[in-house]
Amino acid sequence: MRTRTFLRLLAALLTLTLFAAACGDDDPIVVADDGDTDDMSDMDDADPMDAMAYGDSHDDDAESHDGDGDAHDDDAHDMDDPDEMDDDDATHDHGEAVEFAGAVVPTVAIAIEADPAGGINVHVTSTDFTVNPEAASTDHVEGEGHYHLYVDGEKSLRFYNDSIYFAGAVEGDVEVGVELSANDHRSYAVGGEVLMASETFTVPAHAHDGHSHDDPVAVDWDDGDVTIEVTVEEDPKSGWNAFVDLSGMALSPENVSGDHVAGEGHLHIYANGQKLGRLYGTATHISALPDGDVEISVVAYTNDHMPYLLDGQPISAGVTITVPAS
Repeated sequence: MRTRTFLRLLAALLTLTLFAAACGDDDPIVVADDGDTDDMSDMDDADPMDAMAYGDSHDDDAESHDGDGDAHDDDAHDMDDPDEMDDDDATHDHGEAVEFAGAVVPTVAIAIEADPAGGINVHVTSTDFTVNPEAASTDHVEGEGHYHLYVDGEKSLRFYNDSIYFAGAVEGDVEVGVELSANDHRSYAVGGEVLMASETFTVPAHAHDGHSHDDPVAVDWDDGDVTIEVTVEEDPKSGWNAFVDLSGMALSPENVSGDHVAGEGHLHIYANGQKLGRLYGTATHISALPDGDVEISVVAYTNDHMPYLLDGQPISAGVTITVPAS
């Protein structure tokens, strides 16, 4: 499938660019949970506020690098966390499932829509299932866990929110599946059948003229108090988990790429000033980072991808973590 080939090529490219940028660290930088992938070839110690405040030189959603020669959009590079780089479950193996033993069986359903920036937004509805990002990669607890996204039959990422953006889906038919995963990354199953929702979606041709290529214009926040904090913890299996504490702003994945509505929008996550992806929720998995001190920053954006400013400064939070040498 074209999507599968695209992801593999992109993964290889990220591995090579980060190898050059991080003095031998051959792990590509990938963020889970929003589907975005970013070009990490310029990963350095740049001030994240320079990039965050005005959207990097090629911002979030100008146009997508979709494998057809159009390279205008960060979000189209934002491998919003392919766990295929991870050793969670790089391939879909229904033999490694945990049978759900409860009396009430969870359900999962998905809705998919094309994003004006290219790629797709995936919205998940589940019942009788508790998403617990704090317990990811720990012991199995019946009825809780997280989601895995499959694209054309291969696992693309681990995610913790009910909505994600995935840029790796290019023009044409793509098979999208979301399964319920236990804390320890085994697929939930009933009677040997994995609890998964899947759909074949036709990704339309990306209309380049429907999205601005100009630098984003910052929008002053005028909707009351807003606060944001971020913490990052090492994942017990691999990578890191980032948790955002957000107050006063509504995350609105249903309105992403739509008209600006005061007080709502989404988040961008950065490593050392380089954008990793969009966030529609408050938890995400980062599968790999370069060795040494890395600043993880989260910034508030409007529905139409403009950075919010409060008292002339981006609404943002950051934390520095030290990644041990691999």
